[in-house]
Amino acid sequence: MNKVEFYKRNTNEKIVWEGDLDDDCIANWAGLILRAEWMNENNWWWWCVYDALNGKIQIDSSNNYKNYYKNGESARKKAEQIAKEYLKV
Repeated sequence: MNKVEFYKRNTNEKIVWEGDLDDDCIANWAGLILRAEWMNENNWWWWCVYDALNGKIQIDSSNNYKNYYKNGESARKKAEQIAKEYLKV
């Protein structure tokens, strides 16, 4: 990520989740896409963070961890943490 692109990102805005917070939700924040979804067949939550300003590359997801997220709040919180770490906020 180049410096110009980094400064275009507004990290001062609050992260706002949209959709069904008990099933499948998304947040668009600072040029990133954060997703969280209840995986019915596994009874756990999946989360993922993408960089929308950088070809929608996947930054990280719960698939890369052995931890299971048993509720939407914990999955969304982890996605937010990863997004902030990525942008060094």
